[in-house]
Amino acid sequence: MINQIVTIERASLARLEEALEILSRAELPHDGVKENIESFLVARNDFGKLVGCVGMERHGELGLLRSAAVLPEFQGRRIGGKLVGELLKLAASEGVTEVALLTTTAKDYFEKKFGFKEASRTRYEERLHNSPEWNLARCSSATFMILKIRNQHDPTEARSHSLHGQFSP
Repeated sequence: MINQIVTIERASLARLEEALEILSRAELPHDGVKENIESFLVARNDFGKLVGCVGMERHGELGLLRSAAVLPEFQGRRIGGKLVGELLKLAASEGVTEVALLTTTAKDYFEKKFGFKEASRTRYEERLHNSPEWNLARCSSATFMILKIRNQHDPTEARSHSLHGQFSP
C-alpha cells in the first residue's frame, strides 16, 4: 500500500457526481446532498481523485453531520476522522453550537473519537423537520447523537479537553 497525500477541501457542484459515487458505494442516501453540497468537505488524493466526503445540513445554530464516507480502498488511513474533525472546526467557526448525527453503525466511533452523546430525537424534531436526511425512513431507527460546540468567543464558557480544545461533550 502506497501512502498518498490527501487534501481536504470544500466541495462544489463540480465534484457532486464524484461525491455521490462515494455515497453510493457506502450505501448512503443522496437526498439533500446537491442542495447542501457547499457545506460538504471532500478528501482527494494526490492524483485528484475524490476518496472521501462528509457533509453538514445547517438548521440555524444546529448542524446535522451527514454523508461521512471513505472509499473502501482508502479506509484505515484516518481520512474519515480528518474529514469529520475539519467539518467540526468549520462548523464551530461558522457559529454552529450543536452538531447532530444519525448513525446505524458508528455510535462508538463518534462517541469515543469526538465526544458525541446519544440524545432524545424528540427534542430535535421541530428543529430538523426540514432536513432531507432526518426525514428518510431508513434514518428513523438510527441512533441520534449530539455534540455541543463551545463558543470560542465566550471567555466564561467552561473549558474541557477534546479535539483541538473546541468541542465539549
